[in-house]
Amino acid sequence: MGTIENKTILAIDEEFDFNISTDEAQAMKPIQKRFMESYLENKDNMPVDEWLSSEMAENLPECSAEEISQMSREIITTLKMQEEKKDSLEEAIANGRSKESWFASEAKKATSYMSTQEASQYLHELDCAMNTANESLYRTIHTQAGIISQNPHLDGFIAEQYHTQTFNLNAEATGSPYRAKVLEPTGGGYAKNSVDIVVVDENNHIVKRYQSKYCKNAEATARAFEHGDYRGQQKLVPEGQEKDIISKVSTVIEAPDGTTSKPLSKERAKELQEEAQSGAWNDLNWNEYKTKDLAVGVAKQAAQAAFMGAAVGVGFDVVQKVWNGEEIQGEELVETAIASGTDFGVKAAAAGALKVGVEKELIATIPKGTPAGTIANIAFVAVENAKIVGEIATGELTLKEGLEKMEQTTVATAAGIVTSVEGAAIGATIGTVFGPVGTVVGGFIGGTVGYMAGSKVGETVVRGAQKIREKSREVVKTLGRAVIDTASSVVEGVGNLLSGAISLFGW
Repeated sequence: MGTIENKTILAIDEEFDFNISTDEAQAMKPIQKRFMESYLENKDNMPVDEWLSSEMAENLPECSAEEISQMSREIITTLKMQEEKKDSLEEAIANGRSKESWFASEAKKATSYMSTQEASQYLHELDCAMNTANESLYRTIHTQAGIISQNPHLDGFIAEQYHTQTFNLNAEATGSPYRAKVLEPTGGGYAKNSVDIVVVDENNHIVKRYQSKYCKNAEATARAFEHGDYRGQQKLVPEGQEKDIISKVSTVIEAPDGTTSKPLSKERAKELQEEAQSGAWNDLNWNEYKTKDLAVGVAKQAAQAAFMGAAVGVGFDVVQKVWNGEEIQGEELVETAIASGTDFGVKAAAAGALKVGVEKELIATIPKGTPAGTIANIAFVAVENAKIVGEIATGELTLKEGLEKMEQTTVATAAGIVTSVEGAAIGATIGTVFGPVGTVVGGFIGGTVGYMAGSKVGETVVRGAQKIREKSREVVKTLGRAVIDTASSVVEGVGNLLSGAISLFGW
């Protein structure tokens, strides 16, 4: 993805091609109501998979038994996968792991049958798909006041890993006790102005801290350092830019005994990125940059998608117009399921109804024939996020806590997609689920489920979504300038949005 041109990008409220119209929502309403009421009526006497297949057959009589079976099976399998990933990530975080580290281990398992080169290419394709979704979301939020140069690749992360790996190779060769580490967040979220690389001694005590900025030129790199408080950190920059930057910078990381990394130019970082994307790594390059680091970068992009998706948030609005005051039989059961977390059947009903609506071409933004697994992923994220925004509205979660929960949902869902989707389909799946289409449709689905639990619950969910959207947009707009011209700063800037929001808006 290249730089977004300096042109007006209309805010989402002014013009958004992916929105759901009131007519579409009205057309979907009876299908959604029928699915939910049917599920509630049969939940105690029929397994969810049997019920779903039967209900879909009734609503899609034009489809063969085999087609219905495949759709239903794909929805159930996908939802089970995502529930497992969600539980696994929650357990990992409870044990002190970061969501990025957890995702990297999941990606490693998913690509274990691949060669090093194949795994590299696969993860880069995933990263590019996630970035495409993020760019689309970003453009729906911003006006001329916040044009950001988005880079879909991970050359900023490659630079961090290059310096770390080459430092450690040199330390090993010379017998130095010092080692370098790229820091990953613990306990959820990236702290504002967080350190990128540290050098530690044999007792794991930090002796040097580095902040890495790999921008397109020296001017952009110097400007990137102006948008943060990096006291106590050495400034690491591309080889060749140091002579044009006034402040003191370094092109290598260094230990007290003189062990250093190898310098890396911006051009070489780009070459490594292009080699990784094409799968043309040689052994030396692979020592410089590992699959894990690609996976960590993808997880960061997933968290970014969650935040910007919250800033879009328009899918909830149409629900309020269509469902306000509507009642369904057994709505208290929906509320109980959502509150207790036993909502697998609710998600299956939401996914089944959405798939029927797509096959009947009632929603223009999702084409007929979209895989049922993709639909199920949208429904899963929608219901999980609806629960979160409701908890934000009631004060059970702070805005920061809620957004972190939404990030976790997105990362867990991305891991499920990596595990279950193969080949070229992964890009389409990521783009649909996490891009503007999935974000808006997901808001509509999540808001609908909220209203199915009763008008009070629905109003609470919509109120929470509006609160998140307003604050998220303020932060994205305010911090936008800080991430211009640098891929690493794009990720760092959005990764620090929550921390920035605390100081800017008193969350």
